[in-house]
Amino acid sequence: MRNNWHSIREYEALRAVITSGTTNGAARLLGVSQSAVSRSIGQLEARLNLVLFERRGGRLRPTAEGLRLNGNLDRLFDAIAVLNGADPEEPGSGTLRLAAPPSLSQMVANQMASFIALHPGQRLSLETCTSSGLVSRISEDAVDLGFTHADLTHSSMELIPFHESVAVCILPRNHPLARHEIITPEHLHGQDFISILRRHIVRSRLDRLFAEAGSVPNRVAEVATGLSAATLVRAGTGVSVICPFPVVREDDQTLVVRPFLPRFIYRTSFAVSTMRPLSRVARAFMRHVKLSLA
Repeated sequence: MRNNWHSIREYEALRAVITSGTTNGAARLLGVSQSAVSRSIGQLEARLNLVLFERRGGRLRPTAEGLRLNGNLDRLFDAIAVLNGADPEEPGSGTLRLAAPPSLSQMVANQMASFIALHPGQRLSLETCTSSGLVSRISEDAVDLGFTHADLTHSSMELIPFHESVAVCILPRNHPLARHEIITPEHLHGQDFISILRRHIVRSRLDRLFAEAGSVPNRVAEVATGLSAATLVRAGTGVSVICPFPVVREDDQTLVVRPFLPRFIYRTSFAVSTMRPLSRVARAFMRHVKLSLA
């Protein structure tokens, strides 16, 4: 039977061990002894009758129950910050390290600009990397918050969707297919086509749609991002099917944009670590992005 009393010291120990990965590191963060941290974690596990950590390669990795409990503590520590005279909506100190693929980097940079305008003095950094690179950067604690279109799976990373887009077909101005209100795989048979690279999951989805329709586009180029595809389409190289966010605007006069059927969804997500709690500034930036796109 669980006890109903709560210990802030135990919750602080939980967060510190998740952040550092060891009881030694947690003790340094909290300014207490290693035995005090171990004792707090043991008491918390006993009180809740849960296993919160497992040992892997000399480090303590939080279990699913540990991560769930840690996520539920955000509001508690925000409330404590208010009691201590701080504003939990204010980002706080330290540099927020962001990472995004080229197709999202301009959108993220715009969000950084508006965020800094609201929070002068807050430091942000942005690096551009591939989706696979994003996984390693987050796992290595080199990035606090990532952005991706990809449906990535990794034990050290969680995706939090914040935007959905429907696939569109983009065509050069005055292209013969522009007379159609909707583009289907059949329309693209034999057309010069710019594909996304095979390593992307969306490529296999599109290939399957074309195969089911008996349509064989003339693949003249392969690119890594929708941004590159749009550049080639503007140059008249061919047509493409891409995620429009944030590459194509509704008022874009340099392209013809048509709905593509069968309809499928692209999800744009935040990528966060499952091994470390989100910082206050990371949570504030995520709120800022979601509100700006609402």
